[in-house]
Amino acid sequence: MSVQTPADSPPDKGHPKVILYTKSQCPDCFNAKRFFNNRNIPFETRDISDPQAVEELLALLGPGQYATPIIVLGEHVFVGFEVNRRHITNVLEQMAR
Repeated sequence: MSVQTPADSPPDKGHPKVILYTKSQCPDCFNAKRFFNNRNIPFETRDISDPQAVEELLALLGPGQYATPIIVLGEHVFVGFEVNRRHITNVLEQMAR
C-alpha cells in the first residue's frame, strides 16, 4: 500500500477517503491517479498483486472478475475509471458542498 498526497494539500482535510486498487501497466489506473493528483485529493494505492489487497477486494465486492482500477470514494465503489469519470466528478462535487 502506498499513500499519494499532493504536496500542496494536507491529507484528508475536506476530502473523502479514496482508495485506488490498481495494477502495473494499467493506463486507466494511471489516469485515475492523475485525476486525483490534479485535484489535490489524497488517495491510497493498493496493488492487486498483493494478496492482502485481493482479500480486501473480495470482502468489499465478493468473488468475480473486475477491471482495474477499482476506486473506493467514501461510501461509493467504481469499477474502471474512464467509464465512471463523470460519476466520480459528480460524487466529489456533492461531497464538497
